[in-house]
Amino acid sequence: MAAYISLYRKWRPQTFADVVGQEHVIKTLSRALETQRINHAYLFSGPRGTGKTSVARLMAKGLNCVNGPTANPCCKCDPCTSIAQGNSLNVIEIDGASNRGIDEVRELREQAKFSPGTGRYKVYIVDEIHMLTTEAFNALLKILEEPPAHVIFIFATTDPHKIPATILSRCQRYDFKRFSTKEIVERLNTVSSSENIKADEEALERIAEYADGGMRDALGILEQCLSYSDYITIEKVVEVIGVAKQEQVNDFCEALRNNDGSTAIKIANEIYGAGKDLAQFTRDLINSFRKRLLLDSDDWTKEEVLKILEVLAQCEKEYRYAIDQRLPLELAVLKITKQSETSESLDLDLKNLRTQITEIKQKLQSLERHGVEKEAVPVKEKPTVSLKMSDSDSENLKKIADHWGDYLTSLRNERLIQLEAYLREGFPVMLQGDCLTIAFPRERGFHKASIEQEKHRSQAERALTKYFGRELRIVCTFGNPEEFTQKSKEKKTQVTKKIVQEKQPENQEDTLDESVAAALKMFGGRIVKVKKTDEKENG
Repeated sequence: MAAYISLYRKWRPQTFADVVGQEHVIKTLSRALETQRINHAYLFSGPRGTGKTSVARLMAKGLNCVNGPTANPCCKCDPCTSIAQGNSLNVIEIDGASNRGIDEVRELREQAKFSPGTGRYKVYIVDEIHMLTTEAFNALLKILEEPPAHVIFIFATTDPHKIPATILSRCQRYDFKRFSTKEIVERLNTVSSSENIKADEEALERIAEYADGGMRDALGILEQCLSYSDYITIEKVVEVIGVAKQEQVNDFCEALRNNDGSTAIKIANEIYGAGKDLAQFTRDLINSFRKRLLLDSDDWTKEEVLKILEVLAQCEKEYRYAIDQRLPLELAVLKITKQSETSESLDLDLKNLRTQITEIKQKLQSLERHGVEKEAVPVKEKPTVSLKMSDSDSENLKKIADHWGDYLTSLRNERLIQLEAYLREGFPVMLQGDCLTIAFPRERGFHKASIEQEKHRSQAERALTKYFGRELRIVCTFGNPEEFTQKSKEKKTQVTKKIVQEKQPENQEDTLDESVAAALKMFGGRIVKVKKTDEKENG
């Protein structure tokens, strides 16, 4: 029984013609082989899974084919077949991450001196070259400066900026690009047709998006899905790769559109509870909003989408440092909905201002038609409820409390809907002069904080002055109306006791005879009532 070969190994390109998506690299290398302008060192850089090692093997095959050097190796001769099988003595593959020290590079340098037993070139393919130590790079530099004629170095890396400039300057560099979603889908369709794999086009597109430009990753996910089910659907792909469903992404976006932060956070917690990766979910959100930006959706303005993308991009960076993976996304939701809330409030303010200007213009026109001068327009409207200065604070507070619901309704009538929603969670509990204290339950901290913002507080104070006919300032606190009622009773009791105590003599002992004063001092008592008797009765 033949050993099973994974898809990405089975479908590794065997000729330059099989390579997709890297035409700029293949064209240059093919011409170098055909013209035999072969450099002694090459550097292949690019993201993972973009074909760097595969093209390095094809280069080695073209160099050592019996018909070579050639851009079209026969794939039938001994050098070609041994390179394809990975057992050629002339092609040495080294992992730079596990062979990164100076001793390994010195050994490589010693082996490179010997000519190949068969074939033209000894090809060293060093993967993740950027992992070598500084000492190892210095040792490698010597052989790159004076390389043997039969040695070709091909270095592969995902981080070229970590390679010393002295090494880079001695290599021909080729940058491999990420595969596009379309290129990956086409390759997956080819593999699926050849392997008799049934897969929906939507499922293949989701695999391509998740692979993030890596063909090897895409083939790996396809194989993983095939192990899960014989028929690959979008539902199976989502289940295998552990990402959120598209419906959840859409619902989350819709919640942000409606400025509904609680629903968005609820969806995020559901995804987290199901064991999904919130970082990947955030990337899916970014991709979704990016599409909206490119398609110029009518439901969103460009400014809104750009602000959301900026917040989500910052959120994605913060996952690596977060102790609780839910926190970055929850904070992002609050930032986004807060921005929308501010924008909505500004829109409402502008609408209210336009409405007031229109009403004033209509009044002026009406007065002019009746021959009344503009200066005769009344400046101040009559209040709905009047607070009298002669009444006590407690009496005026009772008036405010009794008409609190009507005051909130007046806010709604003036289209201050958001302000009315915040204040509906509070209740007036104390009035001291022009300072009105509004208490909010502790679980309504968001509403309290919103009213404490200058913009909302000033709106509420203007509406209070207009409704009750008296300038009032708002102070917010936590608590329930019952707590403040009880505190008010206790305060009244304390004041009464204080008044009673003040009416008593400062030192009652001065009015007593010596025997009573001595008894008080001895037994530590106090005077409750003093009753005077006639001297005759005492006699």
